[in-house]
Amino acid sequence: MEDHKKRLIEVDFPLRAVSEEAAREKNIRHGHISTLHIWWARRPLAASRATALAALIPDPGDPGERQKLLRLIAQLSSWDVVSGKASGGERLLEETRKLVSEANGSGPPRVLDPFAGGGSIPLEALRLGCETYALDYNP
Repeated sequence: MEDHKKRLIEVDFPLRAVSEEAAREKNIRHGHISTLHIWWARRPLAASRATALAALIPDPGDPGERQKLLRLIAQLSSWDVVSGKASGGERLLEETRKLVSEANGSGPPRVLDPFAGGGSIPLEALRLGCETYALDYNP
């Protein structure tokens, strides 16, 4: 039987930092994708990005390495980092894409969101370098 290595999200998650960024993001009114089209159940991009990343990378097992990854996730949950307002944001995103790619073998990992709704999860998976598929049932 294949030995399954747990993903980081199964072991730990920087909930407080991500929640604070998600709450801050809800108050952004200019230059944010959520202002493009109103969707009644739109998920904050910070939370979608953080959970996607934590699900895509394995838990390192070592507490020190785990804390480094949790700090990375907390940093990446900031809108300023991914929007280019914070210095070093693009470099941090490139390093994260490389980390995701290395953690998932050859080629980009595939992410499917069968109930994409406002598209936050597929958008953030795409930003992390994944091959992304999104569907939704819209009556």
